[in-house]
Amino acid sequence: MDDILAKAGSQAVTFAIRSGISFASGYAIKTVVKFIEKLPKDDKKKVESLYNEIQTKIAILSNSMDLIRLAAARGNTILVPSLDLVNSIQTEIEKLDSKMNSILLGYSPANEAQSVDTVLKSMNTLVGKIENSIPFLQLSISTSGIQATGMLPSSVSPGRLLQASHEINQANSSLANSSGKVGPLFDTTLYSIFYNPSRLKYVDESSTSAISWKEDFARASAQVYKRGEFTYELEIVEDFDDDRYHEDDANPRKHTISISDIARLFFSASGKLLKLEGNSSPVLILKLLGSEEDSKWIAFGERSSTGTPDSESESDTESESDTEADVSAKNTSLSLLEYLIRLLSLQTNDRKTILEATDERLALYLKDENYSLNTTYLKTKQNLKNNESLDLNSNMKRLETLSLKSDK
Repeated sequence: MDDILAKAGSQAVTFAIRSGISFASGYAIKTVVKFIEKLPKDDKKKVESLYNEIQTKIAILSNSMDLIRLAAARGNTILVPSLDLVNSIQTEIEKLDSKMNSILLGYSPANEAQSVDTVLKSMNTLVGKIENSIPFLQLSISTSGIQATGMLPSSVSPGRLLQASHEINQANSSLANSSGKVGPLFDTTLYSIFYNPSRLKYVDESSTSAISWKEDFARASAQVYKRGEFTYELEIVEDFDDDRYHEDDANPRKHTISISDIARLFFSASGKLLKLEGNSSPVLILKLLGSEEDSKWIAFGERSSTGTPDSESESDTESESDTEADVSAKNTSLSLLEYLIRLLSLQTNDRKTILEATDERLALYLKDENYSLNTTYLKTKQNLKNNESLDLNSNMKRLETLSLKSDK
């Protein structure tokens, strides 16, 4: 499915790169600080010096590790073997975290010397693991051709980015210690994949015709909510004001999606991506992770400002004033919803506001991977050609300076 959508030319972004190293190392380091506070001056100096070294190395390494995770998730197969190394560093940090907790719980002046010795050994083990990993991670990143840059790609819409940032910053200020709405209410149509195994016999599985989409909610209201500290949900509620027949005793259906469960996002300016007749408006497709890491796919269709899919007219019975009121209450831009999800995924993963994020982190979450991977591939291919040319030229020059005559 990922490959099919990528081949269809939609803009894709991968989000499932949980920054676990930041959480584990942050907690472990806080635990080390508490331990240092209990020590006498001489021991404090030893532990604190090593603590500062670890903190610096992790700060440098974490960006590279996230870059490898993200690029591997986006299909860069060169980096897949490096994930084992990344995960082993994560495991080592978690071991330090667990050990520090145990030492703090059982610490007393009587076992101070033994505790300090254990802590120093554990921290030195982590330092060694990081130092041994750095050359391999550097080689892996260099070979793959990826790079961390703070420059925003040309595909980013400055207007939509500013709008999404404004909505999120407002929510960060007004909902600092509470729950509530983030951004506007979106007027959409909800779709899901319809699986028909028998149909696969007659179509090419690598084409979009192998996938069928069905309309779940002819009209749906989508709203992002903050539920806790850096915890967000996308709530989708069926809207019966959709010119469809509904039973009198029927209740609108509702779906709730955790932003942290959004693994991938595809946006296309053309609704033809869903192969739906009479619908060419933009679509936003989300790949969701289930409880067992099984993926599920849903899609939103953009409704026009009149509240109907595409450019169809409103019912004659609806008044102009009702239409205007509906438009003012709901936003119809799926592009804005896309940028809200991008930036909220960053806040969720990094556990801090977008105003605290580095340029490199923002660029990672705003970069369209199909464009960037193709560009990286072409640049890497060109660099290889250039390097081959340089090597050939330099070798020729060396041959020219060598004398074939004997020194005798």
